[in-house]
Amino acid sequence: MKKISTLTAISFAVSMTLSACGGGGGGSNNGAPATPPSTPVNPQGGTAIAPQTSVAAPTYAASSMQDAVFSQLNAYRLAMGVGVLSQDPILDVSAQAHALYLDSNLANGNLTALSHNETSTFANYYGDTPLSRAQKAGVPATEWISEVVAAGLPQTNGTAYASDCLRQYINTVYHLQDISSNQQTLGIGFQQASGSYSIYSCVIDFGETAGVSGTPLGNSLYQPGGQQMATTALAISPLNNETSVARAMVAENVNPAPDLQNPGRPIMVRVNAAASGDMLTVSSFTLTSASGSVVPARIIVPSAALSGSTSAATADVNNGLFPGVAFLLPLAPLAANTTYTVSFSGARDGKPVSVTSTWTTGS
Repeated sequence: MKKISTLTAISFAVSMTLSACGGGGGGSNNGAPATPPSTPVNPQGGTAIAPQTSVAAPTYAASSMQDAVFSQLNAYRLAMGVGVLSQDPILDVSAQAHALYLDSNLANGNLTALSHNETSTFANYYGDTPLSRAQKAGVPATEWISEVVAAGLPQTNGTAYASDCLRQYINTVYHLQDISSNQQTLGIGFQQASGSYSIYSCVIDFGETAGVSGTPLGNSLYQPGGQQMATTALAISPLNNETSVARAMVAENVNPAPDLQNPGRPIMVRVNAAASGDMLTVSSFTLTSASGSVVPARIIVPSAALSGSTSAATADVNNGLFPGVAFLLPLAPLAANTTYTVSFSGARDGKPVSVTSTWTTGS
């Protein structure tokens, strides 16, 4: 099983301090502090399914934020090869309930931070944890549930709201790995406050039922189950040939690199690590600009992956990376409108894996 951290994605400066699991903001914007993800546990067992390439059309209203999140996130996951997610109307209920709770209590001053957990005496209380809220809405007791949350300034339409919410997850370390993991379903909540408090809240609840076992935790996915890539596959983000890639990391706290003031956009590779002992090790992981110069960057891996990896690799200081994941973190923001090439080589359980990818930053 693996504990999922929540992104508190704040793409603007506000007078209050917002904190929860994760961080927010993009480019040069400030992020919000958060609590650390727990160390992932990788148990034996579980019967997963192959990544899905299609799902039923959602029932979200056309042009709504939810419809756009569904389309945008699934397009990204499909391109990565980790499988698309189907709509779960029950999770829509729990996600919307938490979006309302967050937005209303930030507005009335009960909250100064985004959070997974709810306080029963606060306005629009629905349930203590993502799991309890999903179960109250009606998911089976055996279903594993995880959640990410974000917030931001008003946008012009549903598509813009979705893009603003998702970019705050994608341009991170821990939360990029969270939204591209082995979940199968999702529900989407969105709340835009009225009056002088115009900040929106967005919540995505994820579900997993295939090959699960044991008692679900408050905010977790079961690592051997859900959608699993082939053991020979490798997923990467940014995507090959992606354009308008962010130049800088969305600030996360717990911070994957607390000594860096403003890192560049993180680069992630991931492999199947469903079985106990599965591990991705790194031989070489570089980012090269169009001029041919190598970008100064830090290789971050789980501590267990240091053995067998290049001496340049560093252990994840927060123990938040999953065994099949490695990151390359540029030490400073990337140049605008520039084409970069990523080269990765390593091994999954001793068997060589490699990938090369080229993409271009935005302005």
